Amino acid sequence: MATEVLWWIFAAAIVAFSAGTVFSRSVLHSAIFLIGSLAGVGAMYLFLTVEFLALVQFLIYGGAVTVLILLALMLTRSDARGTPDAVNGPQLPFALLVSGGLMAVLIGVAAGTDWRPGGVPDSPTNIGIETISERLFADFGAPFVIASALLLVALVGAIILARQEEGE
Repeated sequence: MATEVLWWIFAAAIVAFSAGTVFSRSVLHSAIFLIGSLAGVGAMYLFLTVEFLALVQFLIYGGAVTVLILLALMLTRSDARGTPDAVNGPQLPFALLVSGGLMAVLIGVAAGTDWRPGGVPDSPTNIGIETISERLFADFGAPFVIASALLLVALVGAIILARQEEGE
């Protein structure tokens, strides 16, 4: 009973933090709301007894990705007067078309999915951390290195763009 109450409290907190991320006018506040939302998802993984995914959620998404976003925000230039930029541009009709199509596909998939838990055991199946680490390092070593190199190149590019003078 207490676990279910905590589940709903964390679910409401995740929705609130996610709404704060989307509707906040300050980018810094949006990043802070994002940290709260990602931490709540990590707590949900703990409720599901999937400790490895909770650890990955806290470390990679809650920590590294959010720090990367904040670093990119600090490195990009902003208007000295602090006036907000216009967010609607000539891409608005295309964005509305793509988002409407994506919404239609997602609703269609959700409506066509059989959500009954047939054949799924009630108790979770725990997989050893050794099996997960073996699969990660044996099968996904190269993609991990490529992704880290891509993030490093993006970070160096953001630094170079932030350091350029107006006349260059």
